[in-house]
Amino acid sequence: MTYASMLVAVEDGEESDSRLELACDLAIAFDALLVGMSVGSIAPPLYDPLAGGAMVGELLALYRDMAEADVERARLRFAEITADRALETEWRGGIGYPAEFCSRAARAADLVILGGRNRRAPDHAPDVGDVLMGCGRPVLVTPPTRMRSPVGNPALVAWKDCREARHALAGAIPLLQRASSVTLYSVCTPEENEKADGEIGEVVRYLARHEIQAEPVIALAGDQSPGRQILDEAMARESGLIVAGAYGHARLREWALGGVTRDLIADSTICLVLAH
Repeated sequence: MTYASMLVAVEDGEESDSRLELACDLAIAFDALLVGMSVGSIAPPLYDPLAGGAMVGELLALYRDMAEADVERARLRFAEITADRALETEWRGGIGYPAEFCSRAARAADLVILGGRNRRAPDHAPDVGDVLMGCGRPVLVTPPTRMRSPVGNPALVAWKDCREARHALAGAIPLLQRASSVTLYSVCTPEENEKADGEIGEVVRYLARHEIQAEPVIALAGDQSPGRQILDEAMARESGLIVAGAYGHARLREWALGGVTRDLIADSTICLVLAH
């Protein structure tokens, strides 16, 4: 298995540059097409309805010009960073709601690469939660400050026997094949322990068929939240990647993330592969 194409969100700033450089490294490692993407959003202007519509039209035109300028700066930055690398690239740019645009563009990608804790989201950059719940692809979430590469370092799979975790595991196999070691980590209550032991053994054998040797670890739930427990274990193992299912539910236009997913995105300094 491999990634034949990757989609990376590009904005202005150091965090975006770091994400794009990682995306370039991954595209080279997998000999994949790298698709850069940027979306400009036009915020509805605040106006006095008695002042007439002409001013509103001028404001909208101004906001559109500003959004198009943002997208053009992102395109130029994408071209600059990828120019000296042996990469096949494409570009997607437009005006709209960032998460919706990104989710549609994901139809042409095996892996979507987004920034976690992005201050520009959701109006000027894709919101990770919205994309996770709508794109149907695994999402590699990069923290603002990345400690280690997701390739060539230990990886930790946060296992829970559910659809989301299975989807994330399958989507992360190409990265897990390039990890220096893989830990299959399950946080359980004492009542779940015996059942989890049989389930996790099947997953170990599944990974072995993909030439991935995984160490199964079943940990009892402690006083900390499961998300914090997963992060501490990954840090102790000097992991470069955490793989986990993404859980959430609809909340009007956006998605409300579950506690573990929210904790991982909010606190991790390690790259995450998440899938819903």
